[in-house]
Amino acid sequence: MRRIPVMIACMAILTACSVPEAGTAKPEKVAATSSTNAKPSSNRPREIKLEGKSPCDLLTAEQLARIAKTTAPRAGASEAFKSPECTFNATGAVWRVTLVLTEGIDSWTDGQRQGQPTDIPPIAGFPAITITLPGDSVRCDVAVDVADGQYLYVAFEVSESFVDSFPKPCDGARQIAEAAMQNLTK
Repeated sequence: MRRIPVMIACMAILTACSVPEAGTAKPEKVAATSSTNAKPSSNRPREIKLEGKSPCDLLTAEQLARIAKTTAPRAGASEAFKSPECTFNATGAVWRVTLVLTEGIDSWTDGQRQGQPTDIPPIAGFPAITITLPGDSVRCDVAVDVADGQYLYVAFEVSESFVDSFPKPCDGARQIAEAAMQNLTK
């Protein structure tokens, strides 16, 4: 018989806790579930600082030969990223490897830069995204998060008349990013 008063007391406590307050309901802030809104740096196996590295040295002659016969790489600087860049040309395709030292990969995922970022499987264990522009079927870029405020950026573009001679742009960009990351992680 003592159970009934105890149960009534528990029910009263539970009811008191669930009484709504007067006012306007405000939804709680819910963490974003889209991985493009998450900071990729938390998933990095380690940091690879890019300062002092040359983007033209990130692909070996053997790796380049597997991708396509290229002209001599041209070192330069990316105006868009204010960072060192290397351009590789092959008949029908061009790709650029940029060591972005001026911003983190989250500049793509938080909308600071124009383009559609899409999460892809990690490259050498590092978070990666593709970046495409609507209606552009001949170019795709891949960004790999290597350090806070830095990332490897590969742009791969195929001339429309050579699309059958090269991998699809996103596949080609990933292939080059994988080769560069192989050398960066050594």
